[in-house]
Amino acid sequence: MSATDPSGTLGDTAARGFYPEMVYQRLRLDILNATFEPGTILRQQELAERYQVSRVPLREAMTRLTAEGMLILRPRRGYAVISLEPDQIVEVFELRAVIEEHAGYVAARARTKDDVRRLDALIVAMEALDPASARYVDDWSSLNYDFHVCLVGSTRRERLARTAAALRDTVEPYIRIESRLTGDMKHAEREHREIAQAFKAGDATSLAALCRQHVEHTAQRLLRQIRQRSAATSPTHLS
Repeated sequence: MSATDPSGTLGDTAARGFYPEMVYQRLRLDILNATFEPGTILRQQELAERYQVSRVPLREAMTRLTAEGMLILRPRRGYAVISLEPDQIVEVFELRAVIEEHAGYVAARARTKDDVRRLDALIVAMEALDPASARYVDDWSSLNYDFHVCLVGSTRRERLARTAAALRDTVEPYIRIESRLTGDMKHAEREHREIAQAFKAGDATSLAALCRQHVEHTAQRLLRQIRQRSAATSPTHLS
């Protein structure tokens, strides 16, 4: 494979940029991290400079992310990060609750000892993070994402995993924004420990219920924060 893109501007990947898959992964991560918040218009020239690539692999990545529902192409405005209304966020979480409840039930029956070790290791890593660190929320959020990937991946059901990932990715930027605003991870960590215990025990009924509750509690915290921000920014009308 050539070290240059068709336009001849990509150059050596180790020094100057990324191939389409790598550009896709980098942009996807920036969206999940809310580096580009929901509703942000993406300027291709700025992104090309940020990732040190030509527009060819960048357009491929943006087209792929549009197909996955993370970006939207707006006439005469270009690509933007998908933005959801509160009722749409509720709908996504309702679907997540159903999917992850089922995933929990299946995972409890299909998990291996390696799956249990991986899930336990993620919890240990999350709880070992220093809350005073500037990267605490971002590092915790990444591990939390991996926790859910590990749990659903333990089902060995590819369609189930893809569906769960698509729903999770749709609301992940909102979850990370809320986490940065509150910085409170203790409630989620308690739920993670309960989930891990049921997972290790192979208790399918309990794990299914805990997974559903975890999604519902996340939705409640997120929507409460959204409503509080909305109320704080709404104009006050005097009678």
